[in-house]
Amino acid sequence: MSTPTLELARCNACGGTSFPAEVPGCRHCGAAKAQLRPEACAVPMRLLNFATVYSPLAPGLEVPAVIGEVELAPGLVEEARIDVPDETVLALGMALAPVWQTAAADVPGNWVFRPLAREVNA
Repeated sequence: MSTPTLELARCNACGGTSFPAEVPGCRHCGAAKAQLRPEACAVPMRLLNFATVYSPLAPGLEVPAVIGEVELAPGLVEEARIDVPDETVLALGMALAPVWQTAAADVPGNWVFRPLAREVNA
């Protein structure tokens, strides 16, 4: 099985972006799903904010976990798990890349974000 690609939806009517790619319509202009096309997110993405959480905010979230605001595209920000041992290795604005994590056979996989190696070693 091939590794998935993190995709957003680009609107043919207004050029705006929405996430995830399977949204029912454009969040900017309201165009119907037929006006949207999937587009791979550009890497690197930027870390805008982060915090360590100590309560499982979603089913299956192991805590403590670092959750961050990630800019997937200009003006398109999503909260996601940042795959680091702790937040001391993070800095605002650092470059991130999406990584698909497979799960057990009966559990869907999910996206996490990791700092690019050059950012951590800098």
